[in-house]
Amino acid sequence: MDKNQEKLIKPLTWLTFTGFCLVSLFAAPALQSNFWPGRTGQYSVNTASELKRLEILDTLSEHDLTELAHYQDTYHVTLPNVFKDPYWVNRLGLTSRKFRATWYISNPYDLLPKGLKTALQHKSKPFHKQAQVWQWCKEQKFPPSWREALKAALIETTPENLWRAARGRKPYAKNGKYLQPIVIEHEPGMLEVKDGHIATDPRVISLNSEVILLVRINGADQILRVTAADIGGRVKGYHVDLPIKMHPGGRSISNAKLPAEKIRNANVEILTTIKKRTNPNRKA
Repeated sequence: MDKNQEKLIKPLTWLTFTGFCLVSLFAAPALQSNFWPGRTGQYSVNTASELKRLEILDTLSEHDLTELAHYQDTYHVTLPNVFKDPYWVNRLGLTSRKFRATWYISNPYDLLPKGLKTALQHKSKPFHKQAQVWQWCKEQKFPPSWREALKAALIETTPENLWRAARGRKPYAKNGKYLQPIVIEHEPGMLEVKDGHIATDPRVISLNSEVILLVRINGADQILRVTAADIGGRVKGYHVDLPIKMHPGGRSISNAKLPAEKIRNANVEILTTIKKRTNPNRKA
């Protein structure tokens, strides 16, 4: 390289470097200011996607989101704990109330004795009432243990759903949709948590209402968007019944025990929207 080329390259190099620094200094903050997720930290990194799943992201302003991210990352607050804070519950346009919680088995057929399951498979017509189940038991002269198993199963489901399950069909919820349990036990103790259905007293939470459920499973707080798709004779007032699909694992419906240490919740929080706000500045 001769001296003339060297003299030309050095100024170009410095010019390029200086330009890059100026762009980084002034342009980057401007770009970030319009992209809230870019400023998230350890505690708020998934907040935007979670709020979108819960269908409340589009009701919030950029200012609300920015302050929420700052609050989470400054004070090390997880989103479930945000939903326990009355100030943020109100700011997110929600109202919160405690409900007594119980669980019910969404697939009791799978826990019936093998011979009884075979008998149900051979039953050609569906049951519509419990009286029809007991008449069938009498006609077939089933042993008392099978009657007890059916009695336990019919606490968890309807006669028609029990008959449907014998044919590999999904159970119906009260709203006519396929029941979607919020916990699925793939192996004993191995739980999958997902959005789904709950049973409520329709006088308190009307059928088909969508609400946010704050529940503790496997030692961690979970935020689920659930539908009040089912009702129950024992579900009265501020009480919700939560469905779990249990792995048979050699269990019998008559003495089946829920994985209580993993799903025990004396109470849960139900959050509902109290105001619908559409942010006109948020792009779809």
